[in-house]
Amino acid sequence: MEMQELTVFQQPEEIIQPFTISCVGEVVIVCAKEHTLVLRLKYRHVVEDGAICYELSRIKCSNARPTGALIAREDTLYNASNMEQRKQIMLDQTYFPNLAKVYICNVQSWVSPIGIFKENPRDHLIANLSNMGQLTIYRLEERWQTGWNTYVDVSDTWQSHIYDHHPIDTFEELQIMVDEMTITCFSWESVIYQRPVRFAFGTKSGKIVLCHLEPNCPKIEHVHQEEEASRVIKYVAVQGQRHFLLVGLESGRLGVYRFGKDSSTQQDTYCAQYITTFLEQDIAISAIECEVERKANGEELLSILVVKGTYLLALEAAFDGTLHGSVTLNMENFMVTGLQQVCPRSYIVTTMPGKIFHIFINSSRSRNGMQIAVQEVKSDLNVGSFALYGVTASRTRTGWFFLGYPSRRFDHLTLRAPTCIFFCRFNQQDAMKTLLMNNTHKLDNYHDAVEMVRFHGNKNFETLKPLEDLVLVLSLDEQSMYQLKLQLIQLSAKISYQTKRSKAITENLHIQHQYICRLIEVISACRVVYWLAGLFTSRTVLDPLQQNALRCLRNFIRAIIDEQCLGDFGYLLANLKPVLRQVLENTDQIHTPDIMHEVCSFCDAPIAANRQCCPENHQVFRLDFL
Repeated sequence: MEMQELTVFQQPEEIIQPFTISCVGEVVIVCAKEHTLVLRLKYRHVVEDGAICYELSRIKCSNARPTGALIAREDTLYNASNMEQRKQIMLDQTYFPNLAKVYICNVQSWVSPIGIFKENPRDHLIANLSNMGQLTIYRLEERWQTGWNTYVDVSDTWQSHIYDHHPIDTFEELQIMVDEMTITCFSWESVIYQRPVRFAFGTKSGKIVLCHLEPNCPKIEHVHQEEEASRVIKYVAVQGQRHFLLVGLESGRLGVYRFGKDSSTQQDTYCAQYITTFLEQDIAISAIECEVERKANGEELLSILVVKGTYLLALEAAFDGTLHGSVTLNMENFMVTGLQQVCPRSYIVTTMPGKIFHIFINSSRSRNGMQIAVQEVKSDLNVGSFALYGVTASRTRTGWFFLGYPSRRFDHLTLRAPTCIFFCRFNQQDAMKTLLMNNTHKLDNYHDAVEMVRFHGNKNFETLKPLEDLVLVLSLDEQSMYQLKLQLIQLSAKISYQTKRSKAITENLHIQHQYICRLIEVISACRVVYWLAGLFTSRTVLDPLQQNALRCLRNFIRAIIDEQCLGDFGYLLANLKPVLRQVLENTDQIHTPDIMHEVCSFCDAPIAANRQCCPENHQVFRLDFL
């Protein structure tokens, strides 16, 4: 197993804690000290500068101070406090944030699951938590798509729920209210199965809050009181059943809660039910991963993986909390800093000194019982100079991102951009193989694999050979369209490589690229023509706009048939021409009267219905209808 570095994003930010890089869909986020870095994949077929197609934007850490809304006389409270209470006031800046100088930084950021908005499933929200306990949810601005605006202020909603703006007279009451208002962790539901979308957060006082996401003001659905503060929350959505909350408590224990609509009452409310607590009071939990397993015999399990310092703890539990098995593994590398699932029960683990491991968790029902198999992953990352603070992977697990920060002193030039995001490929998750085995014949959910093939092919032409050797037989189905799009990928990689090397080769590749695009357009036109013909058969008449569309599309198909079959891909058009002629033969009986008499924009001569220009062949400028 090997990770190969392809490129590095260097940023002038500081990384202050591990597990601060994550990816959902086509969005990668990195939570730095003062900003959240957002990398959004914007795939383009032709990238002449050879750069990777990720666009960077930033979310600045909120300066809000939720506990500053508490009405209290700071001088009176301080003078009335004992020595221990004064120490707490001096050491915790959340007590008197309006009086003392406060140092605000990010704690963590979370990107929402896919499909948060019905009207635009590819849009995401990003929740951000500061060290002042301020929780804010941001949305990308619609017009320029470069900045992020506040979508929901969760802290403000929570403050309105618990505080009635009464004056606070004692330190004890101040401490209680500060703990109540300070949010410590957050989690989106893992998968969106129903609306409205839900999320959960925990407070320093031990409250666990379930909310509905609504614009401008989220709805607080249920509040559960725990004995101690929660530090990590994992919201596990289960289709058709109650959901689960896995909570890493301050003492190091793992609490499991099940919640959903209470069948014993008629009210449409969500109620949390405590199930069990795992693990001992020792090291605090850093991260939680969970898989829902449904076996053929109807058995349902939660497979949980927990990080504690240098330890990995794997648990198998039934939905009712019954523990089926557990196992512990000491990674012996100072501390675990990253955890990313590859496939069911398989994970990539990073440690701060730079070691990368692949682990596999065997089931408790296996012959040897529950075990964790470990294999070290080789890499060419500069771990001698950079410590690893996290790992994440793209949607298809073909692109891998490692977060690095200097582990030793450097000169001032290097420290101008100390944070490094290493973009890598994993030899066990080949992007080319993923695309060739894609049975959906659509690229909607494979843009990360496409970008990996294009970018890697730009550096190493040998990786494009499977596409070059592919023999295509075109028809009007989805598979032909998909195979042509794959050819665009390898042409795009070659264009990026040749742009600064050979102008003649680049121009020839551009011609081939446009040729493939024309083939895709004519196949799309044929499919639309058949669709319009189907409408004509069922209705016996088309409306004027449909008639005009049919006429234009048939003219476009005739123009493609008249073209010569030249170049490396000329054989494709030669094989496709009989299919195009058959389309015209099957649909030419549909009469399309001239809706508008078209004339040449240069000489005013009439243009025949079966031609695209006047008898003098003057160029006509039309809008592109595809």
